[in-house]
Amino acid sequence: MSYQDDKRELLKLKQGIIDESESEIHEEEKPVYELHGFKKVENFFYHYKWYVVAGVFFAAVAVFLAVSLLQKEQGDLRVLMVTKDKDIAANVQYKTQEIEQAFELYCPDYDNSGYIHVDVYNVDLSENPDPQYSLAAVTKVTSEIMYGEAQLFVVDSAGAEAVTNGQLSQFVDLSELYPDTDCINGVFLHIKDSGFAVNAQYYEACPDDLYMAVRRVSQEDQNSDRAVPAQKKALEVIDNIVNGYYAGWVDDSGRIYGIGGKEEFYANET
Repeated sequence: MSYQDDKRELLKLKQGIIDESESEIHEEEKPVYELHGFKKVENFFYHYKWYVVAGVFFAAVAVFLAVSLLQKEQGDLRVLMVTKDKDIAANVQYKTQEIEQAFELYCPDYDNSGYIHVDVYNVDLSENPDPQYSLAAVTKVTSEIMYGEAQLFVVDSAGAEAVTNGQLSQFVDLSELYPDTDCINGVFLHIKDSGFAVNAQYYEACPDDLYMAVRRVSQEDQNSDRAVPAQKKALEVIDNIVNGYYAGWVDDSGRIYGIGGKEEFYANET
């Protein structure tokens, strides 16, 4: 049927001369092909391949993060190492692991896992040409203080000023607790020439301007539920360092265990 014929047919329908049943106009339907087996799968991937790729990627990332979280050792203590002097920051950077292991010798097995693990977070606040790096460092310090997990600090003088905004009274006055200890000066425990420096293999290379300090917190602080217990742990570790008391011991592989686990270890060996 031609175009003109279709036009006349439609006109007659509108005028009621003929009804639809008499009309020969039919809408031409496209054939539908039903796919089966591999063709169906192939067609699905053709249309949705990027959705599948994205889904697999995000699923892999989720699995990786979950496995990493499960395998990560939970620390008995968290230490924030904040330096602002460029030379000192470079100096402590390569000693972070040894400093962490030295802390583990003095840290009790707070989670009763049998072994001791101390997390030392190294934050470099020295001048950096990358503003994003500097912002990330400041954000790290701020979030740790607000969150309350890190109350024991390793700092140089400039780093201590940055952490407290120049108010060193925000640190516990250690000289009140240990008035006759040579390595204690006000809020600072001087690391160089200390037994801690020896255990960190840092006796000679340790900068003169490097200290430990404990942040002062109280039950009235907004994050006191985390900060107060963390401060108690920090002061106990400081006490062990001052008195030369080891709360951990090292096996032949270098793993550090709680003193309580030492008896169990030797009992299993015999």
